[in-house]
Amino acid sequence: MSRDKPLNVASVGTVHCVRPDPWNVDEFLRFLVAVSPATLKAYKQDLNEFIRWSEENGFSAPEAITRNDVDSWIANMQKNGRAQKTMARRISALRRYYQWLMTKKVIHKDPTAKVRTPKGPQRLPRPLQRSEIDQLFDEATPQNALELRDRLVVELLYGSGLRVAELCGLQEESVDLTKQSIEVIGKGSKLRTVPITAYTSDLLRLWIPKGSQAFDDVYTSSGRSSSALLVNRRGNGIGRSDVRRILHRLLRSKGMTERSPHALRHTYATHLLDGGADLRAVQELLGHADLTTTQIYTHVSREQLRETHRKHHPRG
Repeated sequence: MSRDKPLNVASVGTVHCVRPDPWNVDEFLRFLVAVSPATLKAYKQDLNEFIRWSEENGFSAPEAITRNDVDSWIANMQKNGRAQKTMARRISALRRYYQWLMTKKVIHKDPTAKVRTPKGPQRLPRPLQRSEIDQLFDEATPQNALELRDRLVVELLYGSGLRVAELCGLQEESVDLTKQSIEVIGKGSKLRTVPITAYTSDLLRLWIPKGSQAFDDVYTSSGRSSSALLVNRRGNGIGRSDVRRILHRLLRSKGMTERSPHALRHTYATHLLDGGADLRAVQELLGHADLTTTQIYTHVSREQLRETHRKHHPRG
């Protein structure tokens, strides 16, 4: 075509113009500089799934999406049997995408701000059996300060049903041996008083102050640097990893399968209910804000009853 020949305006209609992407996914992915290639690929796939659903439902741009639309998308995933892990990943990708759109001022309200990932089927905790508890807990006098500390850890987890964080947060002043109780700081910094067993009281009398001082002198590298009731070999208050190691070491010494420290709290609650304890009393002891959280342990007890019936009843 001659450069001097006028352009046929009608021919413009035959030209296929590239339409800008209103979702700007590629620009968003370029923004994610600190993530791995695999994560980028997953983000792209997840966002494209959301965009496909959105456009099928008449939404042509991210600013058209409302909180109700996001809820509908999640409901659609549930209806189609998407795994909880898949839904959680997709929702996480969408949240980050919309946070980016907020910083770009493309939108003025984040439709994912209060969206929660739906919970999958709740797995019942597996408590230790009575025979396992008998095997684990030895009432012989500890032979040294290290053994005394380790025994206190497992006694408090099972005997008082403490969360690991609650155990790690105990101070010497938390203990009231006269009333056989301890003060525990639970979730939301809520303080509650929890009874301790007679055997735990005996161990604490050995620990405070002599056993604790002996542990500092013999087992810490440079003395105690924490006011915690129970410390590790560095002299710091015990942490989650210390508690796990202590429990696993004790289980191995008894020839038992490794269990999580939280399994002892599960066992505490289950055994209380099996023994006829009131559900609301157990709620208070565990420090649950909501009774429905405690009710899971009633299911555990029912499961154990059914299993006992199945194993031992002649027509089970």
